[in-house]
Amino acid sequence: MTQDRRGCLAVFFPRRGVNREIVALSAAAEKLPVAFPYAPRKSMLSPAELAFYNVLKEAIGTRFVILLKVGLNDLCEITNREVNQAAFNRVSSKHVDFVLCDPVTLAPVVAIELDDSTHYRRDRADRDAFVDKLFRTIGVALIRHRVQAGYNADALARWIDASLPPTRRPLRPAS
Repeated sequence: MTQDRRGCLAVFFPRRGVNREIVALSAAAEKLPVAFPYAPRKSMLSPAELAFYNVLKEAIGTRFVILLKVGLNDLCEITNREVNQAAFNRVSSKHVDFVLCDPVTLAPVVAIELDDSTHYRRDRADRDAFVDKLFRTIGVALIRHRVQAGYNADALARWIDASLPPTRRPLRPAS
């Protein structure tokens, strides 16, 4: 007479319901190597973001350094993380598409969000309102630009210039 030894999982697997072949196959499967589920991206940017990026480079020249997909937690400091864990959680998973930084100090000057049709959803509208308030609070300009088929570098440069504080605006002759 062999004694059937049962462990703590017996509560979940009653004696009559256990298929020993499946249990044995599951144990064997755990020993097989699992494919590492990652592959390189073809680009850091979506096709729409890449089209905008190329025009953005032309619009700013060497005045700024462009950073891509910057986390909001990289752009602001939580004043008291122990007390404000919820505040940290609120920014930790969000990012903006582009940040224009001072080329010497890398201080953020202007952030740019490309807004597609998802920004019409209620949950996105709430997120966008929060992001707008955050950027006003930290004193970094935020430009929201609708995704479109093409972009004009001169118009984009004027929009960026208009968003800058007066001390950072370029001296350009009026055309």
